Amino acid sequence: MTERAQTKPFSIRLTEAERDRLKREAGSQRLGPFMRAKLLGPDRRAMAQILAALGSSDLAASMREIADTARNGALEDTDDLRLSLHAACLTIEQMRNDLVRGLGLKVDAKR
Repeated sequence: MTERAQTKPFSIRLTEAERDRLKREAGSQRLGPFMRAKLLGPDRRAMAQILAALGSSDLAASMREIADTARNGALEDTDDLRLSLHAACLTIEQMRNDLVRGLGLKVDAKR
């Protein structure tokens, strides 16, 4: 069994508005781990590499092409296939958005 690194408490004073903002941003996450990640940040290099690989993979474009082919009747067009393809596209888009947010960038709402 691996030992966890011993942690020590760190106190910070916040206004009620600041604490409320952090709670809103944290969503369903516990406030402590959220703040630790916000203060120390993610592994930006790893996230940038993942985002670059995702961007250069044309995965989303390929999924759209498959979906278009299905809509045009060139693939066996079933509701299950459409739902699966749509879910895959949404998952890819969510991965991209999560990575962009993790890098501290703003997600382009136009996409």
